[in-house]
Amino acid sequence: MRFLADGMLGNITRWLRLLGYDVKYEKLRNDNELLNESRMENRILLTADVELFRLARRRGLEAVLVKEHSTVEGLSRLSRKLNLQLTVNHERSRCPTCGSPIMRVEKRLVEGKVPDGTYDRYRRFWMCTSASCSKIYWRGSHWKKIKQTLEKAKKMK
Repeated sequence: MRFLADGMLGNITRWLRLLGYDVKYEKLRNDNELLNESRMENRILLTADVELFRLARRRGLEAVLVKEHSTVEGLSRLSRKLNLQLTVNHERSRCPTCGSPIMRVEKRLVEGKVPDGTYDRYRRFWMCTSASCSKIYWRGSHWKKIKQTLEKAKKMK
């Protein structure tokens, strides 16, 4: 499943990428550009804009209206509507920042690129495969919050 998210859904975009979904995020596109891109690239349009949602449906495009106030509610809605799996699988995860795939890298390759304490404390690291991004990820203290958020979203189903 591939998605196109409008400029109001940056947070949901990052979460879906973490879950392994291909999400293109467009902050600066107008409605017609979003609709054309969705059609041309065969992407499901995700929007918080009721009018854009209605226009997409009238044009025969697959679209989901995501009006929830919280990330948990938004993820839960998408899971229900599209049968999305709310489980992180590092084999499929994408960079939350740019959307490129991430891959596991040997610890020695991140030495000097992450804080010393992080390097000493953690064994497993992942890196964005995009040369222009190359962000490094690890299962730090934030991992517990990620799991809690996903569990809450699953329970709302």
